[in-house]
Amino acid sequence: MKKPLLIGIDAGTSSVKICIFNINGELVRQGEVKIAFSSPRPGWIELDLKQYWDATCRVLREITTDLTGFAGLGFSVTSPTTVFLDDEGLPVRPAIPYLDIRSKEDVEELVKYWGGEEDFQSHVGNKPIPSTYSAGIVRWIMREENNSWNRTKKVGFLNTFLCGQLKGEWAVDPTVASFSGLVRLAEPFKWSDELRELLGIPSSKLLTILTPYTKIGEVTPQAAKETGLPTGLPVALGCADTAAASFALGLSQKGDCFESAGTSDVLTFCLDRPDFNSMFLNRSHVYPGRWLAHGAMSTPGAAIEWLITNVFPELGTVSELEKEAERSEPGARGLIFLPYLAGERSPIFDPNAKGLWLGLRLDTRRADIIRAVYEGIAFGLRQILKYAEAQWDLKIKSLPCVGGAAKSQLGLKIKADVLGLEYQTTDFQHVAALGAALLGGIAGGVYMGWEDPEIPYLKKFNSCFKPNFTNYKIYDQLFTIYERLYPSTKEAMHALNVY
Repeated sequence: MKKPLLIGIDAGTSSVKICIFNINGELVRQGEVKIAFSSPRPGWIELDLKQYWDATCRVLREITTDLTGFAGLGFSVTSPTTVFLDDEGLPVRPAIPYLDIRSKEDVEELVKYWGGEEDFQSHVGNKPIPSTYSAGIVRWIMREENNSWNRTKKVGFLNTFLCGQLKGEWAVDPTVASFSGLVRLAEPFKWSDELRELLGIPSSKLLTILTPYTKIGEVTPQAAKETGLPTGLPVALGCADTAAASFALGLSQKGDCFESAGTSDVLTFCLDRPDFNSMFLNRSHVYPGRWLAHGAMSTPGAAIEWLITNVFPELGTVSELEKEAERSEPGARGLIFLPYLAGERSPIFDPNAKGLWLGLRLDTRRADIIRAVYEGIAFGLRQILKYAEAQWDLKIKSLPCVGGAAKSQLGLKIKADVLGLEYQTTDFQHVAALGAALLGGIAGGVYMGWEDPEIPYLKKFNSCFKPNFTNYKIYDQLFTIYERLYPSTKEAMHALNVY
Protein backbone atom coordinates (compact mmCIF):
# COMPACT_ATOMS: atom_id res chain seq x y z
CA MET A 1 0.00 0.00 0.00
CA LYS A 2 1.34 3.43 -0.96
CA LYS A 3 2.42 5.62 1.95
CA PRO A 4 0.54 8.93 2.42
CA LEU A 5 2.44 12.10 1.52
CA LEU A 6 2.76 15.30 3.54
CA ILE A 7 3.58 18.80 2.29
CA GLY A 8 5.63 21.32 4.24
CA ILE A 9 5.70 24.92 2.99
CA ASP A 10 8.62 26.91 4.42
CA ALA A 11 7.70 30.50 3.62
CA GLY A 12 10.59 32.91 4.09
CA THR A 13 11.26 36.57 3.35
CA SER A 14 13.42 35.92 0.28
CA SER A 15 12.24 32.47 -0.83
CA VAL A 16 9.52 29.85 -0.55
CA LYS A 17 10.70 26.25 -0.16
CA ILE A 18 8.15 23.46 -0.53
CA CYS A 19 8.97 19.87 0.39
CA ILE A 20 7.01 16.65 0.05
CA PHE A 21 7.71 13.91 2.62
CA ASN A 22 6.37 10.44 3.23
CA ILE A 23 5.01 9.68 6.69
CA ASN A 24 8.45 8.40 7.78
CA GLY A 25 9.85 11.91 7.27
CA GLU A 26 11.79 10.96 4.13
CA LEU A 27 12.08 13.63 1.44
CA VAL A 28 10.24 12.72 -1.75
CA ARG A 29 10.46 15.93 -3.75
CA GLN A 30 11.23 19.61 -3.27
CA GLY A 31 10.98 22.92 -5.05
CA GLU A 32 12.00 26.48 -4.30
CA VAL A 33 11.36 29.93 -5.70
CA LYS A 34 13.09 33.19 -4.87
CA ILE A 35 10.92 36.03 -3.60
CA ALA A 36 11.72 39.67 -4.33
CA PHE A 37 10.96 42.07 -1.51
CA SER A 38 10.86 45.82 -1.96
CA SER A 39 12.38 48.65 0.07
CA PRO A 40 10.38 51.80 -0.73
CA ARG A 41 12.45 53.82 1.75
CA PRO A 42 15.57 53.15 3.85
CA GLY A 43 14.65 50.80 6.68
CA TRP A 44 11.39 49.72 5.05
CA ILE A 45 10.89 46.16 3.81
CA GLU A 46 7.68 44.99 2.12
CA LEU A 47 6.35 41.84 0.45
CA ASP A 48 3.78 41.84 -2.36
CA LEU A 49 1.42 39.10 -1.17
CA LYS A 50 -0.17 38.54 -4.58
CA GLN A 51 3.24 37.84 -6.09
CA TYR A 52 4.07 35.71 -3.05
CA TRP A 53 0.94 33.60 -3.48
CA ASP A 54 1.42 33.28 -7.25
CA ALA A 55 5.01 32.03 -6.70
CA THR A 56 3.83 29.54 -4.07
CA CYS A 57 1.16 28.21 -6.43
CA ARG A 58 3.70 27.84 -9.23
CA VAL A 59 6.02 25.67 -7.12
CA LEU A 60 3.14 23.60 -5.78
CA ARG A 61 1.93 22.84 -9.31
CA GLU A 62 5.43 21.86 -10.40
CA ILE A 63 6.30 19.47 -7.57
CA THR A 64 2.90 17.81 -7.08
CA THR A 65 2.57 16.79 -10.74
CA ASP A 66 1.99 13.02 -11.10
CA LEU A 67 1.90 12.48 -7.31
CA THR A 68 -1.15 11.32 -5.36
CA GLY A 69 -1.97 10.28 -1.83
CA PHE A 70 -1.53 13.63 -0.09
CA ALA A 71 -2.76 13.51 3.50
CA GLY A 72 -1.91 16.91 4.99
CA LEU A 73 -0.15 20.25 4.54
CA GLY A 74 1.39 22.68 7.01
CA PHE A 75 3.31 25.96 7.10
CA SER A 76 6.56 27.24 8.53
CA VAL A 77 6.79 31.03 8.21
CA THR A 78 9.28 33.82 8.71
CA SER A 79 8.17 35.66 11.81
CA PRO A 80 6.69 38.07 12.34
CA THR A 81 5.46 39.19 8.93
CA THR A 82 2.40 41.35 9.57
CA VAL A 83 -0.47 41.27 7.08
CA PHE A 84 -3.53 43.51 6.76
CA LEU A 85 -6.50 41.76 5.14
CA ASP A 86 -9.94 42.92 4.01
CA ASP A 87 -13.19 41.09 4.77
CA GLU A 88 -12.45 38.58 1.98
CA GLY A 89 -8.96 37.86 3.28
CA LEU A 90 -7.20 39.80 0.52
CA PRO A 91 -4.31 42.14 1.37
CA VAL A 92 -5.08 45.85 1.54
CA ARG A 93 -1.37 46.66 1.31
CA PRO A 94 1.99 44.82 1.12
CA ALA A 95 3.01 42.69 4.11
CA ILE A 96 5.68 44.02 6.48
CA PRO A 97 8.31 41.49 7.69
CA TYR A 98 10.38 41.64 10.86
CA LEU A 99 13.33 43.22 9.01
CA ASP A 100 11.39 46.49 8.66
CA ILE A 101 12.34 49.15 11.23
CA ARG A 102 9.92 51.97 10.39
CA SER A 103 8.06 51.42 13.68
CA LYS A 104 11.10 51.99 15.92
CA GLU A 105 9.78 55.28 17.32
CA ASP A 106 6.27 53.86 17.70
CA VAL A 107 7.64 50.98 19.76
CA GLU A 108 9.61 53.38 21.95
CA GLU A 109 6.54 55.57 22.55
CA LEU A 110 4.29 52.62 23.34
CA VAL A 111 6.80 51.26 25.83
CA LYS A 112 6.99 54.70 27.44
CA TYR A 113 3.19 54.83 27.73
CA TRP A 114 3.27 51.39 29.34
CA GLY A 115 5.68 52.53 32.03
CA GLY A 116 9.11 51.65 30.70
CA GLU A 117 11.00 48.77 29.13
CA GLU A 118 11.36 46.70 32.29
CA ASP A 119 7.63 46.80 33.10
CA PHE A 120 6.72 46.08 29.50
CA GLN A 121 9.04 43.10 29.27
CA SER A 122 7.85 41.63 32.57
CA HIS A 123 4.27 41.80 31.27
CA VAL A 124 4.84 40.57 27.71
CA GLY A 125 7.93 38.37 28.01
CA ASN A 126 10.01 39.91 25.23
CA LYS A 127 12.28 42.86 24.70
CA PRO A 128 10.36 45.69 22.95
CA ILE A 129 12.10 45.99 19.59
CA PRO A 130 10.52 46.21 16.10
CA SER A 131 11.36 42.58 15.25
CA THR A 132 9.46 41.26 18.30
CA TYR A 133 6.72 43.89 18.50
CA SER A 134 4.61 43.95 15.35
CA ALA A 135 2.02 46.01 17.25
CA GLY A 136 4.35 48.92 16.50
CA ILE A 137 3.73 48.31 12.78
CA VAL A 138 -0.01 48.28 13.42
CA ARG A 139 0.24 51.63 15.19
CA TRP A 140 2.28 53.05 12.31
CA ILE A 141 -0.36 51.92 9.77
CA MET A 142 -3.16 53.36 11.92
CA ARG A 143 -1.44 56.74 11.92
CA GLU A 144 0.23 56.96 8.50
CA GLU A 145 -2.13 54.92 6.28
CA ASN A 146 -5.58 55.60 7.62
CA ASN A 147 -7.24 54.37 4.44
CA SER A 148 -5.45 51.03 4.64
CA TRP A 149 -6.41 50.68 8.29
CA ASN A 150 -10.07 51.45 7.63
CA ARG A 151 -10.15 48.74 4.95
CA THR A 152 -8.46 46.23 7.26
CA LYS A 153 -10.82 43.69 8.81
CA LYS A 154 -8.21 41.14 9.93
CA VAL A 155 -4.68 41.72 11.26
CA GLY A 156 -2.61 38.56 11.00
CA PHE A 157 0.65 37.05 9.87
CA LEU A 158 2.06 35.21 6.86
CA ASN A 159 0.54 31.83 7.71
CA THR A 160 -2.79 33.61 8.33
CA PHE A 161 -2.78 34.80 4.73
CA LEU A 162 -1.52 31.57 3.18
CA CYS A 163 -4.02 29.42 5.09
CA GLY A 164 -6.79 31.79 4.05
CA GLN A 165 -5.81 31.41 0.41
CA LEU A 166 -5.98 27.61 0.67
CA LYS A 167 -9.11 27.12 2.72
CA GLY A 168 -10.91 30.44 3.08
CA GLU A 169 -10.61 30.74 6.88
CA TRP A 170 -8.20 32.75 8.98
CA ALA A 171 -6.49 32.41 12.37
CA VAL A 172 -3.23 33.13 14.21
CA ASP A 173 -0.92 30.64 15.95
CA PRO A 174 0.77 31.34 19.31
CA THR A 175 4.37 30.94 18.12
CA VAL A 176 3.97 33.88 15.74
CA ALA A 177 1.66 35.85 18.03
CA SER A 178 4.50 35.70 20.59
CA PHE A 179 6.26 38.40 18.57
CA SER A 180 3.21 40.63 18.22
CA GLY A 181 3.55 42.55 21.47
CA LEU A 182 -0.16 41.91 22.01
CA VAL A 183 0.11 38.58 23.88
CA ARG A 184 1.51 37.75 27.30
CA LEU A 185 3.71 34.71 26.71
CA ALA A 186 2.50 33.17 29.95
CA GLU A 187 -0.99 33.09 28.35
CA PRO A 188 -0.16 32.37 24.71
CA PHE A 189 -3.71 31.77 23.46
CA LYS A 190 -5.16 35.04 24.71
CA TRP A 191 -4.80 38.56 23.34
CA SER A 192 -3.94 41.00 26.11
CA ASP A 193 -6.79 43.51 26.51
CA GLU A 194 -4.43 45.98 28.20
CA LEU A 195 -1.97 45.89 25.30
CA ARG A 196 -4.72 45.99 22.68
CA GLU A 197 -6.43 48.95 24.35
CA LEU A 198 -3.11 50.78 24.62
CA LEU A 199 -3.02 50.87 20.82
CA GLY A 200 -6.75 51.30 20.31
CA ILE A 201 -7.07 48.12 18.20
CA PRO A 202 -10.66 46.84 18.03
CA SER A 203 -10.88 43.25 19.25
CA SER A 204 -12.87 42.43 16.08
CA LYS A 205 -9.69 42.86 13.99
CA LEU A 206 -7.71 40.29 15.99
CA LEU A 207 -8.19 36.67 14.97
CA THR A 208 -8.59 33.57 17.13
CA ILE A 209 -5.30 32.05 18.34
CA LEU A 210 -5.20 28.30 17.61
CA THR A 211 -2.56 25.57 17.95
CA PRO A 212 -0.13 25.17 15.02
CA TYR A 213 -1.43 21.64 14.37
CA THR A 214 -5.08 22.71 14.28
CA LYS A 215 -6.88 21.54 11.15
CA ILE A 216 -7.85 25.02 10.06
CA GLY A 217 -9.77 23.69 7.08
CA GLU A 218 -9.44 21.89 3.77
CA VAL A 219 -8.21 23.01 0.35
CA THR A 220 -11.12 24.66 -1.48
CA PRO A 221 -12.00 23.96 -5.13
CA GLN A 222 -10.70 27.41 -6.10
CA ALA A 223 -7.39 26.86 -4.29
CA ALA A 224 -7.10 23.39 -5.84
CA LYS A 225 -7.43 24.97 -9.26
CA GLU A 226 -4.67 27.48 -8.50
CA THR A 227 -2.23 25.12 -6.76
CA GLY A 228 -2.81 21.69 -8.26
CA LEU A 229 -3.52 20.32 -4.77
CA PRO A 230 -6.45 17.96 -4.27
CA THR A 231 -9.70 19.50 -3.06
CA GLY A 232 -10.34 18.61 0.58
CA LEU A 233 -6.66 18.24 1.58
CA PRO A 234 -6.41 19.00 5.35
CA VAL A 235 -4.45 22.19 6.15
CA ALA A 236 -2.64 22.87 9.44
CA LEU A 237 -2.29 26.47 10.58
CA GLY A 238 1.46 26.07 10.98
CA CYS A 239 3.91 28.16 12.98
CA ALA A 240 7.07 30.28 13.03
CA ASP A 241 10.09 28.76 11.25
CA THR A 242 12.24 28.30 14.35
CA ALA A 243 9.32 26.67 16.17
CA ALA A 244 8.76 24.34 13.20
CA ALA A 245 12.45 23.36 13.23
CA SER A 246 12.29 22.81 16.99
CA PHE A 247 9.27 20.54 16.51
CA ALA A 248 10.99 18.58 13.72
CA LEU A 249 13.92 17.96 16.06
CA GLY A 250 11.60 16.89 18.88
CA LEU A 251 12.69 19.60 21.35
CA SER A 252 10.09 18.95 24.03
CA GLN A 253 11.91 18.83 27.38
CA LYS A 254 13.55 21.54 29.44
CA GLY A 255 17.11 22.06 28.25
CA ASP A 256 16.65 20.47 24.83
CA CYS A 257 18.46 22.76 22.40
CA PHE A 258 19.89 23.15 18.91
CA GLU A 259 21.77 25.63 16.76
CA SER A 260 20.49 26.95 13.47
CA ALA A 261 23.48 28.23 11.53
CA GLY A 262 23.04 30.39 8.45
CA THR A 263 23.33 34.10 7.69
CA SER A 264 22.50 34.52 11.37
CA ASP A 265 23.09 31.99 14.14
CA VAL A 266 20.42 31.04 16.68
CA LEU A 267 20.76 28.88 19.77
CA THR A 268 17.27 27.68 20.75
CA PHE A 269 16.40 26.29 24.19
CA CYS A 270 13.20 24.54 25.26
CA LEU A 271 11.66 25.79 28.53
CA ASP A 272 9.04 24.08 30.68
CA ARG A 273 7.76 27.29 32.25
CA PRO A 274 7.50 30.95 31.20
CA ASP A 275 10.77 32.02 32.82
CA PHE A 276 12.26 34.52 30.38
CA ASN A 277 15.56 36.36 30.12
CA SER A 278 15.87 39.72 28.35
CA MET A 279 18.98 38.54 26.49
CA PHE A 280 16.84 36.10 24.48
CA LEU A 281 13.95 36.26 22.02
CA ASN A 282 11.14 34.26 23.62
CA ARG A 283 8.08 32.57 22.18
CA SER A 284 5.48 29.90 22.75
CA HIS A 285 6.32 26.41 21.44
CA VAL A 286 4.30 23.94 19.35
CA TYR A 287 4.08 21.66 22.40
CA PRO A 288 1.51 22.71 25.03
CA GLY A 289 3.10 24.06 28.20
CA ARG A 290 6.46 24.61 26.54
CA TRP A 291 8.28 27.75 25.41
CA LEU A 292 11.34 28.52 23.30
CA ALA A 293 14.14 30.96 24.09
CA HIS A 294 16.26 32.03 21.11
CA GLY A 295 19.76 33.40 21.55
CA ALA A 296 20.16 35.08 18.17
CA MET A 297 23.41 36.39 16.71
CA SER A 298 22.78 38.65 13.73
CA THR A 299 25.63 38.13 11.26
CA PRO A 300 27.87 35.02 11.71
CA GLY A 301 27.22 33.61 8.24
CA ALA A 302 27.17 37.09 6.77
CA ALA A 303 30.59 37.74 8.34
CA ILE A 304 32.06 34.77 6.45
CA GLU A 305 30.54 36.03 3.19
CA TRP A 306 31.85 39.50 3.98
CA LEU A 307 35.38 38.10 4.33
CA ILE A 308 35.14 36.53 0.87
CA THR A 309 33.45 39.47 -0.83
CA ASN A 310 35.08 42.50 0.76
CA VAL A 311 38.25 41.49 2.58
CA PHE A 312 39.90 38.57 0.78
CA PRO A 313 38.11 38.27 -2.60
CA GLU A 314 41.19 36.53 -4.03
CA LEU A 315 40.24 33.41 -2.04
CA GLY A 316 36.91 33.17 -3.83
CA THR A 317 35.15 30.40 -1.87
CA VAL A 318 34.40 29.31 1.68
CA SER A 319 36.51 26.21 1.08
CA GLU A 320 39.60 28.27 0.24
CA LEU A 321 38.88 30.61 3.14
CA GLU A 322 38.88 27.68 5.56
CA LYS A 323 42.03 26.18 4.09
CA GLU A 324 43.75 29.50 4.76
CA ALA A 325 42.35 29.71 8.32
CA GLU A 326 43.76 26.26 9.10
CA ARG A 327 47.26 27.69 8.53
CA SER A 328 46.77 29.61 11.76
CA GLU A 329 46.39 27.99 15.18
CA PRO A 330 43.82 27.90 18.01
CA GLY A 331 43.64 31.43 19.40
CA ALA A 332 44.64 32.94 16.02
CA ARG A 333 47.98 33.92 17.49
CA GLY A 334 46.39 36.35 19.95
CA LEU A 335 43.81 37.93 17.63
CA ILE A 336 40.17 38.30 18.73
CA PHE A 337 37.22 39.29 16.53
CA LEU A 338 33.96 40.85 17.73
CA PRO A 339 31.31 39.78 15.16
CA TYR A 340 28.92 42.76 15.35
CA LEU A 341 28.84 43.71 11.67
CA ALA A 342 25.23 44.91 11.68
CA GLY A 343 24.70 45.60 15.35
CA GLU A 344 23.83 42.59 17.47
CA ARG A 345 20.85 40.87 19.03
CA SER A 346 21.66 38.36 21.78
CA PRO A 347 22.98 38.99 24.28
CA ILE A 348 23.46 42.77 24.02
CA PHE A 349 20.58 43.92 21.76
CA ASP A 350 22.49 46.92 20.47
CA PRO A 351 21.81 48.00 16.85
CA ASN A 352 24.77 50.40 17.08
CA ALA A 353 27.39 47.82 18.08
CA LYS A 354 30.35 47.50 15.69
CA GLY A 355 32.73 44.72 14.72
CA LEU A 356 36.42 44.85 15.53
CA TRP A 357 39.67 42.91 15.66
CA LEU A 358 41.78 43.18 18.80
CA GLY A 359 45.43 42.18 18.76
CA LEU A 360 46.62 43.14 15.25
CA ARG A 361 50.42 43.20 14.96
CA LEU A 362 52.96 43.57 12.19
CA ASP A 363 53.35 39.79 12.11
CA THR A 364 49.58 39.10 11.95
CA ARG A 365 48.85 36.99 8.89
CA ARG A 366 45.85 36.59 6.64
CA ALA A 367 45.24 33.15 8.14
CA ASP A 368 45.07 34.65 11.65
CA ILE A 369 42.55 37.29 10.58
CA ILE A 370 40.26 34.67 9.03
CA ARG A 371 40.54 32.20 11.89
CA ALA A 372 39.78 34.96 14.39
CA VAL A 373 36.43 35.55 12.65
CA TYR A 374 35.46 31.89 13.01
CA GLU A 375 36.55 31.95 16.66
CA GLY A 376 34.72 35.23 17.34
CA ILE A 377 31.47 33.67 16.11
CA ALA A 378 32.05 30.71 18.46
CA PHE A 379 32.80 33.06 21.39
CA GLY A 380 29.47 34.79 20.76
CA LEU A 381 27.66 31.44 20.91
CA ARG A 382 29.53 30.49 24.08
CA GLN A 383 28.40 33.74 25.69
CA ILE A 384 24.76 32.91 24.87
CA LEU A 385 25.20 29.36 26.18
CA LYS A 386 26.73 30.69 29.39
CA TYR A 387 23.72 32.92 30.09
CA ALA A 388 21.24 30.14 29.22
CA GLU A 389 22.88 27.60 31.51
CA ALA A 390 22.93 30.11 34.38
CA GLN A 391 19.35 31.32 33.86
CA TRP A 392 17.71 27.91 33.57
CA ASP A 393 20.15 25.72 35.52
CA LEU A 394 21.19 23.71 32.48
CA LYS A 395 24.27 21.69 31.60
CA ILE A 396 24.42 21.20 27.85
CA LYS A 397 26.68 18.35 26.72
CA SER A 398 25.86 18.09 23.02
CA LEU A 399 24.35 20.40 20.43
CA PRO A 400 22.61 19.46 17.16
CA CYS A 401 23.41 21.95 14.42
CA VAL A 402 21.34 22.50 11.27
CA GLY A 403 21.40 25.02 8.45
CA GLY A 404 23.76 26.01 5.67
CA ALA A 405 26.72 26.80 7.93
CA ALA A 406 26.46 23.33 9.48
CA LYS A 407 28.45 22.16 6.45
CA SER A 408 31.56 24.02 7.65
CA GLN A 409 33.88 21.45 9.21
CA LEU A 410 36.33 24.07 10.43
CA GLY A 411 33.53 26.16 11.91
CA LEU A 412 32.08 23.15 13.72
CA LYS A 413 35.45 22.02 15.07
CA ILE A 414 36.13 25.50 16.43
CA LYS A 415 32.65 25.73 17.98
CA ALA A 416 33.08 22.34 19.67
CA ASP A 417 36.44 23.44 21.10
CA VAL A 418 35.29 26.91 22.19
CA LEU A 419 32.01 25.76 23.78
CA GLY A 420 33.52 22.56 25.16
CA LEU A 421 30.71 20.34 23.95
CA GLU A 422 29.91 17.81 21.25
CA TYR A 423 28.50 19.14 17.96
CA GLN A 424 26.17 16.91 15.92
CA THR A 425 25.33 17.70 12.32
CA THR A 426 23.22 16.35 9.49
CA ASP A 427 23.20 16.78 5.72
CA PHE A 428 19.41 17.20 5.89
CA GLN A 429 18.64 20.82 4.97
CA HIS A 430 14.84 20.99 5.23
CA VAL A 431 14.22 20.93 8.97
CA ALA A 432 11.62 23.72 9.16
CA ALA A 433 9.75 22.30 6.14
CA LEU A 434 9.72 18.88 7.83
CA GLY A 435 8.25 20.43 10.97
CA ALA A 436 5.55 22.09 8.87
CA ALA A 437 4.75 18.80 7.13
CA LEU A 438 4.49 16.97 10.46
CA LEU A 439 1.97 19.57 11.64
CA GLY A 440 0.05 18.85 8.45
CA GLY A 441 0.20 15.15 9.32
CA ILE A 442 -1.42 15.81 12.69
CA ALA A 443 -4.12 17.96 11.06
CA GLY A 444 -4.74 15.21 8.51
CA GLY A 445 -5.01 12.45 11.11
CA VAL A 446 -1.83 10.65 10.01
CA TYR A 447 -0.43 11.16 13.52
CA MET A 448 -2.68 11.07 16.58
CA GLY A 449 -1.68 14.43 18.02
CA TRP A 450 1.63 15.99 19.05
CA GLU A 451 2.31 13.19 21.54
CA ASP A 452 2.09 10.40 18.93
CA PRO A 453 5.25 8.22 19.27
CA GLU A 454 5.12 7.54 15.52
CA ILE A 455 6.02 11.13 14.60
CA PRO A 456 9.36 10.78 12.73
CA TYR A 457 11.46 13.42 14.47
CA LEU A 458 14.88 14.16 13.01
CA LYS A 459 17.18 12.31 15.42
CA LYS A 460 19.88 10.87 13.14
CA PHE A 461 23.05 12.91 12.73
CA ASN A 462 25.81 11.73 10.44
CA SER A 463 28.73 13.76 11.80
CA CYS A 464 29.97 14.40 15.30
CA PHE A 465 32.66 16.85 16.41
CA LYS A 466 34.04 16.27 19.90
CA PRO A 467 35.86 19.04 21.78
CA ASN A 468 39.64 19.11 22.04
CA PHE A 469 40.19 20.13 25.65
CA THR A 470 43.72 21.35 25.03
CA ASN A 471 42.22 23.88 22.63
CA TYR A 472 39.36 24.55 25.06
CA LYS A 473 41.86 25.76 27.68
CA ILE A 474 43.36 28.20 25.15
CA TYR A 475 39.91 29.48 24.22
CA ASP A 476 38.86 29.71 27.87
CA GLN A 477 41.51 32.36 28.49
CA LEU A 478 40.62 34.30 25.34
CA PHE A 479 36.90 34.15 26.15
CA THR A 480 37.44 36.21 29.30
CA ILE A 481 38.98 38.92 27.10
CA TYR A 482 36.18 38.60 24.52
CA GLU A 483 33.54 39.24 27.19
CA ARG A 484 35.25 42.51 28.17
CA LEU A 485 35.48 43.89 24.65
CA TYR A 486 31.93 45.17 24.14
CA PRO A 487 31.54 46.90 27.54
CA SER A 488 34.91 48.61 27.15
CA THR A 489 34.32 49.82 23.56
CA LYS A 490 30.54 50.45 23.54
CA GLU A 491 30.87 54.23 23.89
CA ALA A 492 33.39 54.42 21.05
CA MET A 493 31.19 52.19 18.85
CA HIS A 494 28.23 54.52 19.32
CA ALA A 495 30.38 57.56 18.58
CA LEU A 496 31.04 56.10 15.11
CA ASN A 497 27.34 56.31 14.19
CA VAL A 498 27.94 59.66 12.49
CA TYR A 499 29.78 57.81 9.70
